[in-house]
Amino acid sequence: MQFANLRTVIFDLDGTLCRYRITTADALAATLNQAGFPPDTLGDLTVAAARYLELWHAEEQVQSDIPFRARIWIRLLADHGIDDPELARRLGDMYIDIRLPSLELDPDAVSILTALRPRFQLGLLTNGPSEMQWPKIHRLGLTSYFDTVVVAGDVGIYKPDPRVFTIALARLGGTADTAVYIGDSYAMDVIGAKRAGLHCVWVKHPTNTELVDSIHPDVEIDALSRLMEVL
Repeated sequence: MQFANLRTVIFDLDGTLCRYRITTADALAATLNQAGFPPDTLGDLTVAAARYLELWHAEEQVQSDIPFRARIWIRLLADHGIDDPELARRLGDMYIDIRLPSLELDPDAVSILTALRPRFQLGLLTNGPSEMQWPKIHRLGLTSYFDTVVVAGDVGIYKPDPRVFTIALARLGGTADTAVYIGDSYAMDVIGAKRAGLHCVWVKHPTNTELVDSIHPDVEIDALSRLMEVL
């Protein structure tokens, strides 16, 4: 074990424990095709996918009666001169129906969680609106592995704000100095966890191009499968 007196392990969800088989660009293309629109409706789909992810982060903390995916599509379509909220809502629903079934756990997630469960208090802390994250958590069958699950949309505080890490710790009855956070995002997971005083393992996938600043994880691994080497 790389960490002394470790009692609590908290995981990120997206990109750490699970991922989509269908990329954002492919899901956008399939959505447009299903709706009868040409593939260039949103311009270059690689650029559109990057914009989609940008809008995800911009909209995830917004309180609105308009569904989260619809808000993203409203802005995505507006970028290309299309003002049609009802269409945006329909495309948002199509996008979910296309992409959600491709959500899958990391191949090593279940064995790792099963091995850690008797040894540590386990938590799950994920960003995102409640309407998006809870269906994913239930679809993946994850609740039974964790002593607490904190969805940022439920508490109104989002990573990298240290306070949401503190909320997870409080629910687990843990302390920052005996806890480690496992996540794949430098900006959200590493910075947030370290500022909250937790240890951090960064699952830095080979495709990750995030730039590292002055805050560093305690351990860096290139795949979740290597986590048991350090815990």
